[in-house]
Amino acid sequence: MGLGAHYPSLSRRPVFLRPMKPYNVAIIGYGWVSTAHIQAINATSHAQVTAVYSSRPQNAAELSARHGGRIEPFTDLDAMLRRPDIHAVSICSYPHQHAAQAIAAARAGKHIILEKPISLSAADARAVAAAVKASGVRTCVCFECRFSSQFLEIGRAHV
Repeated sequence: MGLGAHYPSLSRRPVFLRPMKPYNVAIIGYGWVSTAHIQAINATSHAQVTAVYSSRPQNAAELSARHGGRIEPFTDLDAMLRRPDIHAVSICSYPHQHAAQAIAAARAGKHIILEKPISLSAADARAVAAAVKASGVRTCVCFECRFSSQFLEIGRAHV
């Protein structure tokens, strides 16, 4: 006899639960690009999106149902970054917000996936680099077009 016979709640799994992966990722900025990030992150065997920060209030049940896992919405970035169970962030917000949000995430000890551009100025990019270096987190900047045949051809033409 299984545990479900003694503990009925163990025999029912809510549809939003999925096996836990080792890393929890939070999305910063819930716009059109974030949906691609959520899908890509959730498709890996290493991480799942568990939180979304948006300046607009989001419904937890709708987010969870839409993306296939339990996702907690936040309208307070600092509160989300204080969560110890969030290991990394994916910054998908407006470009003018990238630098400040990346610096805040680095200072909070979160690894960073950063949509391009890093910032809108060289000084802000240097500030992001300094915050990342000081905190010891890992970071990457998304630039999927670097492998596009058009970009590769332009690169060969100018070398």
